[in-house]
Amino acid sequence: MKDIPADSLIKNYLPADYMDSYSCVITSKQAIAPEEFHNLAFNQLPEWIDWLMRLRNAIVKPLGLNTEGKFTDMLSDKNAHEEIFGMPDKHLNFHVSMWCGEYKDEKQELRITTVVKYNNRLGRIYFFIIRPFHGIIIKSILNHLSKEKEYGYH
Repeated sequence: MKDIPADSLIKNYLPADYMDSYSCVITSKQAIAPEEFHNLAFNQLPEWIDWLMRLRNAIVKPLGLNTEGKFTDMLSDKNAHEEIFGMPDKHLNFHVSMWCGEYKDEKQELRITTVVKYNNRLGRIYFFIIRPFHGIIIKSILNHLSKEKEYGYH
C-alpha cells in the first residue's frame, strides 16, 4: 500500500490476494497522459513478451481461462491521470493501474500497479505459475521506458 499513490483509483479494487506496484521516472517535453502511457507500455511490446503471451494463451486455453482479447481492451475506470484495465475471469480478477504522476521540470513518474483476486484454486495455481513472468515483464516495460532518451511527440 505504501507505493500506491494516495489518489490512485486502484484502491477501489482492494483488498486483493496479490498486489505489486512498480514505477519509473521519464524525461519528456510534455506531460504523458494515461492513454499515451498505456500505448507506450503495452502496444509496442518486445517480441519476447509477445511470444510469452502466445505461449501462455496456448497453455491456458484448454483450462478454460480467457484468452480472447487483451486486458488493455477492458477499461474499468479512468480519470485525468490514471486508467484501470480489468480482466475478470471465473478463476481470478486481474486489474492493472496505469498511473501518471505530476509533470515537473520535464520529468514524470509513471507507475504500473497490479491487483489480483483469486476466485478459486485454479486461479491461485495459474497466477502462481505466471507471477515470476509478470514481474519480469512489468519491470522490463518500465526499464525500457526509463531508458528512452526523451519523449516529445505531442
